[in-house]
Amino acid sequence: MRLVPIDELKVNSELAIDILDEYSNVLIAKGRILNEMNIERLITTNVVSVYIKDQYCCNDNVQYTSEPSNVIDKVAILKDAIYAAACGELRGDDIAFALRTINQTVSELEARKYTQKITYERNKIRVEVLDEKMIYIAMMSSLFALKLGFSKQRTSLICLGALLRDVVAVVPKFAGQEDSFSKLHPIKGYNYVKEKYNFPEEVLQIILQHHELYDGKGFPYGLKGNEICEGARIVAIIDMFYKINTMNMTKNSKTMQEDFMKWTSHLDPIYLEQFLKHVSMFAPDTLVKLTNGDVAVVMPTKVSNPFKPQVKIIRSYTFQPGILINLNEYPDLHIYRVVYYV
Repeated sequence: MRLVPIDELKVNSELAIDILDEYSNVLIAKGRILNEMNIERLITTNVVSVYIKDQYCCNDNVQYTSEPSNVIDKVAILKDAIYAAACGELRGDDIAFALRTINQTVSELEARKYTQKITYERNKIRVEVLDEKMIYIAMMSSLFALKLGFSKQRTSLICLGALLRDVVAVVPKFAGQEDSFSKLHPIKGYNYVKEKYNFPEEVLQIILQHHELYDGKGFPYGLKGNEICEGARIVAIIDMFYKINTMNMTKNSKTMQEDFMKWTSHLDPIYLEQFLKHVSMFAPDTLVKLTNGDVAVVMPTKVSNPFKPQVKIIRSYTFQPGILINLNEYPDLHIYRVVYYV
């Protein structure tokens, strides 16, 4: 199955997964062949991407964040909790409910840590405040922590820190003063959450340090190396992974590998090495355009270099259509960008 943005979706595409709205109601069931009316309905209900399948798809393995039943309810609960925290209205019962949701998420990811890859997940629903990307980053930070050998308890703290790292950007009293690009927002976020809530210091340090860089060029304090807490170093890698995916998918100016190596040179090299062992840069069934102009589909095969997976050629002037090639065996051939249809 393949994830397609709503503005790229074509009539006669077959849905691979049920489409749910933000209240977990089924809008359109999987297996439906979409017509113009269906697509218009999706647009008017703020759906921004859907999974489809066609003759180029061969992978039926659904990733944790791809399955709406796994994440829609959790996204809604955690977004509400973040917003309530930002408004200073998060009560004891609300905190307990949010923490149970985090613990449940971590437990489900722990059960999948040997089979689930770290993946990029697009937003499914368009919202004005607190897009779901921040939830996916927290989930993938949790999965990465589990793969690194962190306990479920510490992983839950890392998840909470990742969720709250930019909370000051939506705090009403800072409206118009702070956003996630302000160099003061980690300090203000730390002070705000520390004043309002009795969260563990590890959570507070992730909020304070999530923009620190391993080479000392981050902010707000220019911490270096192991001076930065482990949770913040983990979240920084996942956050950059998501930023690079967004840039690569929208600008298409360079290969993802070039972008990744450029923008991750400031991050923890040991964690980064482990990250590359556990990440899926290009999900199976993704259609890609190569740097020689060929179009191919990514295959569900284990590879040593996540930037250069095995692909099946679909359209080419160089290779026979249908042939499988391991891009790692072709030093000058790279994935240039993701495409959605042939």
